Amino acid sequence: GIRAGVEGASDFHAELAEEFLVLAGRSFRAALVAADGPGIEPATSPGATRALTGWGAALALRGRMVFEAGDPESSAEAAALALAASEKYRAALETPFATDPSSTFDGAQRAGTLMDWGDALRLAGEATRDAEGGGFVRYDATTEGDAGGFAGLEFFEQAANVFAEAARLDPDGCGAEASRLAAACEDAMYVGDGDDVGRDGD
Repeated sequence: GIRAGVEGASDFHAELAEEFLVLAGRSFRAALVAADGPGIEPATSPGATRALTGWGAALALRGRMVFEAGDPESSAEAAALALAASEKYRAALETPFATDPSSTFDGAQRAGTLMDWGDALRLAGEATRDAEGGGFVRYDATTEGDAGGFAGLEFFEQAANVFAEAARLDPDGCGAEASRLAAACEDAMYVGDGDDVGRDGD
Protein backbone atom coordinates (compact mmCIF):
# COMPACT_ATOMS: atom_id res chain seq x y z
CA GLY A 1 0.00 0.00 0.00
CA ILE A 2 0.90 3.68 0.16
CA ARG A 3 2.27 3.41 3.70
CA ALA A 4 4.58 0.55 2.76
CA GLY A 5 5.81 2.55 -0.22
CA VAL A 6 6.49 5.62 1.93
CA GLU A 7 8.28 3.56 4.56
CA GLY A 8 10.35 1.85 1.89
CA ALA A 9 11.33 5.18 0.37
CA SER A 10 12.19 6.53 3.81
CA ASP A 11 14.43 3.55 4.55
CA PHE A 12 16.11 3.90 1.16
CA HIS A 13 16.87 7.57 1.68
CA ALA A 14 18.13 6.91 5.21
CA GLU A 15 20.51 4.26 3.91
CA LEU A 16 21.62 6.56 1.12
CA ALA A 17 22.24 9.41 3.56
CA GLU A 18 24.30 7.17 5.82
CA GLU A 19 26.33 5.98 2.83
CA PHE A 20 27.10 9.57 1.89
CA LEU A 21 28.11 10.35 5.47
CA VAL A 22 30.49 7.38 5.44
CA LEU A 23 32.02 8.69 2.22
CA ALA A 24 32.25 12.18 3.70
CA GLY A 25 34.05 10.81 6.73
CA ARG A 26 36.55 9.01 4.52
CA SER A 27 37.16 12.20 2.55
CA PHE A 28 37.81 14.19 5.72
CA ARG A 29 40.14 11.46 6.95
CA ALA A 30 42.05 11.62 3.67
CA ALA A 31 42.22 15.41 3.95
CA LEU A 32 43.60 15.05 7.47
CA VAL A 33 46.34 12.73 6.28
CA ALA A 34 47.24 15.23 3.55
CA ALA A 35 47.20 18.13 6.01
CA ASP A 36 49.47 16.30 8.45
CA GLY A 37 51.91 15.15 5.79
CA PRO A 38 55.42 16.58 5.79
CA GLY A 39 55.73 19.66 3.61
CA ILE A 40 52.03 19.72 2.74
CA GLU A 41 51.12 22.87 4.64
CA PRO A 42 52.34 24.88 7.64
CA ALA A 43 51.40 23.50 11.04
CA THR A 44 49.44 26.67 11.78
CA SER A 45 47.21 26.37 8.72
CA PRO A 46 43.54 25.42 9.29
CA GLY A 47 43.57 22.25 7.16
CA ALA A 48 43.86 19.68 9.94
CA THR A 49 41.41 21.54 12.17
CA ARG A 50 38.79 21.69 9.43
CA ALA A 51 39.31 18.05 8.47
CA LEU A 52 38.86 16.91 12.07
CA THR A 53 35.72 18.98 12.66
CA GLY A 54 34.26 17.79 9.35
CA TRP A 55 35.06 14.18 10.19
CA GLY A 56 33.51 14.65 13.61
CA ALA A 57 30.35 16.11 12.08
CA ALA A 58 29.98 13.15 9.68
CA LEU A 59 30.37 10.69 12.55
CA ALA A 60 27.96 12.59 14.79
CA LEU A 61 25.28 12.75 12.09
CA ARG A 62 25.65 9.02 11.47
CA GLY A 63 25.33 8.45 15.21
CA ARG A 64 22.14 10.48 15.41
CA MET A 65 20.62 8.65 12.44
CA VAL A 66 21.46 5.25 13.91
CA PHE A 67 20.21 6.28 17.36
CA GLU A 68 16.82 7.21 15.97
CA ALA A 69 16.32 3.57 14.95
CA GLY A 70 15.33 3.15 18.58
CA ASP A 71 16.60 -0.31 19.54
CA PRO A 72 19.40 -1.26 21.98
CA GLU A 73 21.68 -2.67 19.29
CA SER A 74 21.40 0.51 17.24
CA SER A 75 21.93 2.58 20.38
CA ALA A 76 25.20 0.80 21.09
CA GLU A 77 26.41 1.59 17.58
CA ALA A 78 25.23 5.19 17.93
CA ALA A 79 27.15 5.56 21.19
CA ALA A 80 30.33 4.32 19.53
CA LEU A 81 29.90 6.74 16.62
CA ALA A 82 29.17 9.64 18.98
CA LEU A 83 32.28 8.90 21.03
CA ALA A 84 34.37 8.73 17.87
CA ALA A 85 32.94 12.10 16.86
CA SER A 86 33.72 13.61 20.25
CA GLU A 87 37.33 12.52 19.91
CA LYS A 88 37.61 14.26 16.55
CA TYR A 89 36.27 17.51 18.00
CA ARG A 90 38.64 17.25 20.97
CA ALA A 91 41.57 16.64 18.63
CA ALA A 92 40.53 19.60 16.46
CA LEU A 93 40.75 21.90 19.46
CA GLU A 94 44.28 20.67 20.12
CA THR A 95 45.69 21.28 16.63
CA PRO A 96 48.42 23.92 16.23
CA PHE A 97 46.02 26.17 14.32
CA ALA A 98 43.41 26.04 17.09
CA THR A 99 45.94 26.62 19.87
CA ASP A 100 48.02 29.34 18.20
CA PRO A 101 47.03 32.71 19.72
CA SER A 102 47.99 34.46 16.48
CA SER A 103 45.71 32.33 14.27
CA THR A 104 42.24 33.32 13.14
CA PHE A 105 40.70 30.60 15.31
CA ASP A 106 39.07 32.95 17.81
CA GLY A 107 36.93 32.40 20.88
CA ALA A 108 33.71 32.24 18.91
CA GLN A 109 35.07 29.52 16.64
CA ARG A 110 36.40 27.59 19.60
CA ALA A 111 33.02 27.90 21.29
CA GLY A 112 31.31 26.60 18.14
CA THR A 113 33.53 23.54 18.08
CA LEU A 114 32.90 23.03 21.79
CA MET A 115 29.16 23.10 21.10
CA ASP A 116 29.59 20.33 18.52
CA TRP A 117 31.75 18.37 20.96
CA GLY A 118 29.15 18.76 23.69
CA ASP A 119 26.38 17.57 21.36
CA ALA A 120 28.40 14.46 20.52
CA LEU A 121 29.03 13.72 24.20
CA ARG A 122 25.36 14.21 25.04
CA LEU A 123 24.38 11.79 22.26
CA ALA A 124 26.92 9.31 23.62
CA GLY A 125 25.25 9.59 27.02
CA GLU A 126 21.74 9.12 25.66
CA ALA A 127 22.72 6.23 23.41
CA THR A 128 24.77 4.46 26.09
CA ARG A 129 21.86 4.72 28.51
CA ASP A 130 19.42 3.28 25.98
CA ALA A 131 21.85 0.56 24.90
CA GLU A 132 21.91 -0.74 28.45
CA GLY A 133 18.14 -0.93 28.62
CA GLY A 134 17.48 2.48 30.13
CA GLY A 135 18.26 1.12 33.58
CA PHE A 136 19.22 3.80 36.06
CA VAL A 137 20.86 3.77 39.44
CA ARG A 138 20.04 6.96 41.25
CA TYR A 139 22.84 9.50 41.28
CA ASP A 140 23.06 11.60 44.45
CA ALA A 141 25.92 14.08 44.55
CA THR A 142 25.56 14.45 48.32
CA THR A 143 26.39 10.81 48.99
CA GLU A 144 29.89 9.60 48.32
CA GLY A 145 30.99 6.06 47.74
CA ASP A 146 27.62 4.33 47.36
CA ALA A 147 25.77 6.89 45.28
CA GLY A 148 26.37 4.96 42.11
CA GLY A 149 25.53 6.34 38.71
CA PHE A 150 23.92 5.18 35.51
CA ALA A 151 24.93 4.23 32.03
CA GLY A 152 26.22 7.28 30.21
CA LEU A 153 26.64 9.43 33.32
CA GLU A 154 30.27 10.30 32.60
CA PHE A 155 29.35 11.53 29.11
CA PHE A 156 26.65 13.84 30.47
CA GLU A 157 29.17 15.19 32.98
CA GLN A 158 31.72 15.85 30.28
CA ALA A 159 29.11 17.43 28.01
CA ALA A 160 27.97 19.78 30.77
CA ASN A 161 31.54 20.95 31.30
CA VAL A 162 32.12 21.42 27.58
CA PHE A 163 28.92 23.43 27.13
CA ALA A 164 29.82 25.58 30.15
CA GLU A 165 33.19 26.38 28.59
CA ALA A 166 31.49 27.32 25.31
CA ALA A 167 29.20 29.69 27.21
CA ARG A 168 32.20 31.27 28.92
CA LEU A 169 34.08 31.80 25.66
CA ASP A 170 31.19 33.24 23.65
CA PRO A 171 28.57 34.64 26.05
CA ASP A 172 27.02 36.93 23.44
CA GLY A 173 26.96 34.29 20.72
CA CYS A 174 26.15 30.73 21.73
CA GLY A 175 26.23 31.56 25.46
CA ALA A 176 22.51 31.25 26.19
CA GLU A 177 22.10 28.01 24.24
CA ALA A 178 25.28 26.54 25.72
CA SER A 179 24.11 27.35 29.26
CA ARG A 180 20.74 25.75 28.55
CA LEU A 181 22.36 22.58 27.24
CA ALA A 182 24.79 22.43 30.16
CA ALA A 183 21.86 22.62 32.56
CA ALA A 184 19.99 19.92 30.62
CA CYS A 185 23.00 17.60 30.89
CA GLU A 186 23.27 18.29 34.61
CA ASP A 187 19.58 17.54 35.03
CA ALA A 188 20.04 14.26 33.15
CA MET A 189 22.57 13.23 35.81
CA TYR A 190 19.87 13.35 38.47
CA VAL A 191 17.39 10.95 36.95
CA GLY A 192 17.11 7.68 38.79
CA ASP A 193 15.27 4.38 38.67
CA GLY A 194 13.37 5.47 35.57
CA ASP A 195 11.69 8.39 37.40
CA ASP A 196 12.49 12.09 37.27
CA VAL A 197 13.91 13.32 40.53
CA GLY A 198 15.25 16.69 41.50
CA ARG A 199 18.80 17.40 42.46
CA ASP A 200 17.77 17.38 46.11
CA GLY A 201 15.95 14.08 45.70
CA ASP A 202 12.50 15.67 45.31
